Amino acid sequence: MTNAQRLDYVEDELETVKRLLVSTASYAESANRRLDELTIKQDRTQSHLDQLGARVDQVGGKVDQLSDQVDSFITHTQRLFTKRGAEIEETKARTERLEALMLKLDRNFEEQKSQFQEFQLTTGAALERIDRVLDYLLRQQGGNPNPRS
Repeated sequence: MTNAQRLDYVEDELETVKRLLVSTASYAESANRRLDELTIKQDRTQSHLDQLGARVDQVGGKVDQLSDQVDSFITHTQRLFTKRGAEIEETKARTERLEALMLKLDRNFEEQKSQFQEFQLTTGAALERIDRVLDYLLRQQGGNPNPRS
């Protein structure tokens, strides 16, 4: 192989590496955008969870208060007992709705977490492949028969 052929071969290989690096940079930018989107969604989910937690605390406090009132007034009249019983049922229904919302938010969080982990795996694998290609090309260019550890 002549020097000119070797030079052409090396230039072709360097061009391939350049294309791979441009592709990798584009992929990394896309991945960063997706990560930013997932972070925003996670922050939004956390905010909703915080709001729901505050509401659950409020409802829990109201349930405790109502329970105490029912215990102290149950002996006075049946009418107050019936009224407090209805309030407790309403509170239970609210709590069940809040629990259902919390489960939904938890599922959304787990899905986002899974997507992020999948993203990390695919990005890591792509970077590893690129690293191996670069190592191979560098060994080919430098004539170094010993692979890097």
